Amino acid sequence: MSAGTDNLPPRAAVSQMATGYWVSQAVRAMAVLSLADHLASGPRTAADLAEATGAHAPSLARLLRALVALGLCGREATERFRLTPLGEALRSDVPDSARSFVLFFTAPWFERGWEELPHAVRTGEPTFPRVHGAGFWDYLGAHPEDGALFDAAMSEGASARAEALRAVRDLSSIGTVVDVGGGQGRLLAGLLEATPGLSGVLLDRPEVVAGAEAVLRAAGVADRCAVVGGDFFASVPPGGDAYVLAQIVHDWPDAEALAILSACHRAMAPGARLWVIEQVLPPEDDPDPSERVGLTLMDLNMLVLFGGGQQRTGEEYRQLLGAAGFDEVAVVPAEGTPWSVVEAVRR
Repeated sequence: MSAGTDNLPPRAAVSQMATGYWVSQAVRAMAVLSLADHLASGPRTAADLAEATGAHAPSLARLLRALVALGLCGREATERFRLTPLGEALRSDVPDSARSFVLFFTAPWFERGWEELPHAVRTGEPTFPRVHGAGFWDYLGAHPEDGALFDAAMSEGASARAEALRAVRDLSSIGTVVDVGGGQGRLLAGLLEATPGLSGVLLDRPEVVAGAEAVLRAAGVADRCAVVGGDFFASVPPGGDAYVLAQIVHDWPDAEALAILSACHRAMAPGARLWVIEQVLPPEDDPDPSERVGLTLMDLNMLVLFGGGQQRTGEEYRQLLGAAGFDEVAVVPAEGTPWSVVEAVRR
């Protein structure tokens, strides 16, 4: 990922960075109006789309013009607009949809935490509680619609994380895999679907796993998966051959992350494996700094939300896992994806 400003004069480059939120809000408008769903059946005119979405036709035409410039839509000679492959990702009915992710991370209430980023940098404190009067998880619990959108946003990326794990590790010899903090089970469902004979255990907060049964049944794997409501700080279900923490550890400061890893270690038998799926920061001296852009911005997002939550380097994961009692720690990038699998063994 790059900032897209390499060939611009300094002032123009900085100006483009400063107005980057214009792009995110145009993408948000496309998602809010469900334009990708309305274009899924074929090209349509701006007037037709305005009638379907209840929008002001001239203003919608201006939005569509911007979406064409961004590559999310195309424009035909007949003045009809169509989806591009990029825009397809905003459909709500495709397996790799990004619509919920876009709606969640561009929501005005979410972005307000970023407005206080200087305060977080000055103090090391998260800004989300400062803005909303409640921590991130408590806020989601008190606002069920936003909580459901967060779960949907996280679930949208679950299949990609499952594919990343399968790309670097063979699960055919694994009897039972335990997905710790696995939400409603989409990642686990993907692993079970792709691996006949594999059994699973899903652990997350009781209010979260309440929606797992429908997900697992839709995937045809409910009979091979136990669902457990609980607290991964307190205990993790025993008996797994492999344990998965997918995009969990980065939410927490070192002390809490160590508590989660230690709970896994206590539950695991000797020889069991832990797979931590995260976007791992490359070292500072990495020869290709471009991939650091997105990860360093994600790291700031962790600061805004949680203060001590953070993206970590491979060495930082090795230190955490070693402190939790694990051996044979290896960081395995899943080529062609943003994900790495940090593997450790319980001895």
